[in-house]
Amino acid sequence: MNNKFTSLITGLTLITGSSVFAQTQKIKPHQHKDEVATHRTCGTTEHHEFLKQTRPNYEKDFIEYNKMIDAYMKKEEASTQKNLPNITIPVVVHILYANATENISDARAIEQVTVLNEDFQKTNADTTIIPAIFKSRAAGTNITFCLAQRDPNGNPTTGIIHKATTVATFGTNDEVKSNAQGGDDAWNVQKYVNIWVCDLGTQLLGYGEFPTGSLSNTYGLVLNYRYTGKTGAAAPFNRGRTGTHEFGHCFNLYHIWGDDGSACTGSDQVTDTPNQKSENYGIPTYPQGTAAGGGCCTAGDISSMYMNYMDYTDDAGMAMFTAGQITRINAVVNNAPWNILQSSDGCIPVNLVATDASIFNVTSPTGTSCNTSFQPVTTLKNMGSAALTSCTINYRVDAGTVNTYSWTGNLASLATTSVTLPTISATAGTHTLTVYTSNPNGASDGNTTNDQSTTTFTIIAGSGANLPFTEGFEGTTFVPAGWQIENSDAADTWARTTTAFKSGVASAKMDNYTNDFTGQSDAMITPGINLTSMSSPQLTFQVAYKLYTSPTAATPYSDTLDVMISTDCGATYTSIYKKFGAALTTTTPTFAASEFVPTANQWRLETVSLATYASAQNAYIKFRNGSEYENNLYIDDINITGSVGINEQANYSALVNVYPNPSNGQLSIEIANNVGGQTCEISIYNVIGQKVLTTNSEKGLSSVQTIDMSSLANGVYQVEVKSNNKSTFKKVVLNK
Repeated sequence: MNNKFTSLITGLTLITGSSVFAQTQKIKPHQHKDEVATHRTCGTTEHHEFLKQTRPNYEKDFIEYNKMIDAYMKKEEASTQKNLPNITIPVVVHILYANATENISDARAIEQVTVLNEDFQKTNADTTIIPAIFKSRAAGTNITFCLAQRDPNGNPTTGIIHKATTVATFGTNDEVKSNAQGGDDAWNVQKYVNIWVCDLGTQLLGYGEFPTGSLSNTYGLVLNYRYTGKTGAAAPFNRGRTGTHEFGHCFNLYHIWGDDGSACTGSDQVTDTPNQKSENYGIPTYPQGTAAGGGCCTAGDISSMYMNYMDYTDDAGMAMFTAGQITRINAVVNNAPWNILQSSDGCIPVNLVATDASIFNVTSPTGTSCNTSFQPVTTLKNMGSAALTSCTINYRVDAGTVNTYSWTGNLASLATTSVTLPTISATAGTHTLTVYTSNPNGASDGNTTNDQSTTTFTIIAGSGANLPFTEGFEGTTFVPAGWQIENSDAADTWARTTTAFKSGVASAKMDNYTNDFTGQSDAMITPGINLTSMSSPQLTFQVAYKLYTSPTAATPYSDTLDVMISTDCGATYTSIYKKFGAALTTTTPTFAASEFVPTANQWRLETVSLATYASAQNAYIKFRNGSEYENNLYIDDINITGSVGINEQANYSALVNVYPNPSNGQLSIEIANNVGGQTCEISIYNVIGQKVLTTNSEKGLSSVQTIDMSSLANGVYQVEVKSNNKSTFKKVVLNK
């Protein structure tokens, strides 16, 4: 696919107070050389820039969160109470491999977790290398990392996942954290810290994700398989310290020199780490002095703290965190939202009882349905150690009558099966279906906490809203009332914008420019609409789009707009409009290597006939964006209208012509062969049949009358020309 990121600019300053990460250009995924790394590299600042560019409000959230961290640290520094709880944090290691070499052993993953515990608790044997001047500053946490012993579904696990991938090399753009992009989705970030191990090329050792005030489903760290654990890891990064360094970033620690490029102006926001000029490599010799490598900046200091885990020294040269850094770590794990990790049961072993029938989930009904009768579908799971051969499945709608179903079979321990239950009914409205088990194997359930599951669904009876239907996204609530959003990856999706619009002050925007979610689709879905309320219904909307990549490139790319209709309350959809590439663009030239924000004349009116579906009393229209990471797509002024019910007289219609159509406000009406030279009455009707303008044409056998429609709102109108007691009607679209 195309890549809109340019090379990373070095020289990053860190946040809070007077400084933030300084970066304005887009970045490419990390570029790699062929040789094995000899100097430490870290992609965290590069990844931070990627998130700033791809997640709305990320930077604001990041800054606000760090204000909270600063406030916590000031409070802790002033407090004499330093007793903090012991915290156990479950971790899961996702090993992504394209060949056997990359598929590192479980032993190396276990080694990595052992190193994390030693380094964060200050039980590492090599604290002996810490110079005497810094020994009093070294500190450990009350955190213990464990490999998860139960997965998000409550099953036993080793906490280590091995998964094959076709991706040769991953970068800092989080593709490794996505099933859809060749990686592996995170386990629940409220219960686990995820570690991804993969091929990052030979030069990039790893990267971490800074915490923010919002839960992120990509939170965690990524390690190069070459430098993970100890046994078999490539020297000089073969003591597991890449994991320690990147986990430090996940706990809001910055590079110790403040990423200021030797300017001595940066800060890691910790008071007990000396200010140093830049990063250190290799293993410096103490005392280092001000001139050497990343030496100290402050007069009187004789050495930088090059042995700190947040510097760039070799693994054998790292040995400590400071008390100030530990306070910063505690600020993350003891404050919302990441303090929720403390309540995780991920480290609690699964102790199976003999008999335990569980309802894992309810898969149907969900969403919206037109049918008042339905068959629930649920997933039965055997959470017991003995085979499950029978149980009673109970189910009810809201607080209604409990229905029962006797299930029999042979379900092995921890296995699941889908069960379709007998038909039940519900009235129109929103309901909750509750399903629970009882009498497993004719006995008492050994664990009743997992017996029940629920689902919420809506039944629509009768007709949808009558025409005309209009939406210009002028209201501040998005999506508008009754609309739905489809966002399968729970990432960025359609949003309201006031930076571009055809009319009014807003439109709907899909950001394909900064969001690298290639292959993902997101949709806006209208409420139910009664297409029978007008004859010959049709859909019109304004669209604006420009490509990023030339359509004549060797490998062209394009996002796709697919408009679809459902006449069965969303159960199935049929495409009624689909455009991509140059056909979708509304500008000349059709592409540009910059973010697209349309001007008023860079929109196009699209018209789609809905006559085939004129009998639908509950139709749903879906505006679906298929992303290829190209450029922004905008939708505005959605209208669904039809004939206002006035019969057109065909024999007179040929004598009347209206143009231009669509009109920008000045409409010309040409009347030919006006028999008898009668004065013609011209009237304009809106979509509900109201007369909004009236005028008379000049007498004569032929005339052209201009009507000013600029005072009217954009939309579809009917023009009536009446003469000699005969009328003809012409449809015109006003598009100012």
